[in-house]
This record gives sequence, structure tokens and C-alpha cells, in this order.
Amino acid sequence: MEPTLKINDRVLVIKDTIVPLDIDSGDIVVFYNTDTEYSENLLNEYLTGLQIWNIGNINNQKNAAIIKRVVGVGGDTVEILENGEVFVNDDKFIILNINEGVNFKRETFLIPENEIFVLGDNRPNSQDSRYIGTIPVNNIIGKATYLIYPIDNFKKLDDWR
Repeated sequence: MEPTLKINDRVLVIKDTIVPLDIDSGDIVVFYNTDTEYSENLLNEYLTGLQIWNIGNINNQKNAAIIKRVVGVGGDTVEILENGEVFVNDDKFIILNINEGVNFKRETFLIPENEIFVLGDNRPNSQDSRYIGTIPVNNIIGKATYLIYPIDNFKKLDDWR
């Protein structure tokens, strides 16, 4: 997610088990790998939502959490051009201060309902929906809302338009 987030940065994540979230294009979300098995258990979801989430304690790659930016939601059409420009439903998707990259393959993605399409902000080096496919909304842990550490870099994560 560089340059938006750097290694060892810490973010405040609002979990969807505590507060209902409205996930939109531009949001930064934390989600489980698409290989993670999901089973709906409201009590376990609530108890997990109360815990402090620590990426450093996750040893199993299958259950590893990933952070990426939402580009499209269910029903959207995402088009990526050769020069790295991204369009969502024919509108240019702009993130401030990132390198969109070059030498991409022109691709169009239709996002299924109840799924999201994510890209990393370091597009030339990101394993994202271009490679792993769309992400089921059930895999979303929460929305990253603030960069909270290092404290000198504290800011709201709202650099899209």
C-alpha cells in the first residue's frame, strides 16, 4: 500500500462486527485472504470484534489479513488501461500521490454482487484483485480510517476523490 501506508505503520480499523460499515470505492479495507474459510457465527464475530487485532500474531498465511484499497463494489465495472489509469463505471478513479504504473494489460472486470475489487496503491508491485480475484464481503474485517502510528504521521485516510 506504499506510498499511502509504509511498513510498520499502524492504522485504526473499524470492524464491521461492531459498527455496520458502508464500503465504497476509495475506502481502505482489511480483509482475510480469499482462501480463508468463513462461517457465520454471530457470537464468535462479536467476541472477535472486541479483541485487539495484531497482524504480528498471524502465523498462518491462509488466515493472514491483507490491506488494500477498494476500487469497485458489487455491480461496478472496473477498467484498467495499459498506462495504469483506472476507470470505475466510466469515471476515472483517482488516488492522490501514487504511481499508477505503466505496461499493464488492458482489462475489464465486472464485479459480482456481495464482492469487492481491490488494488494496492503500489500498483506495479501489488498482489490484488487483478491476480487473486474479487473479495467476498464476508472476508472484510473492517475499514482502515486513520493512520495512527508513527504519531508524527497521524492522518485520516481519505486521499481519494
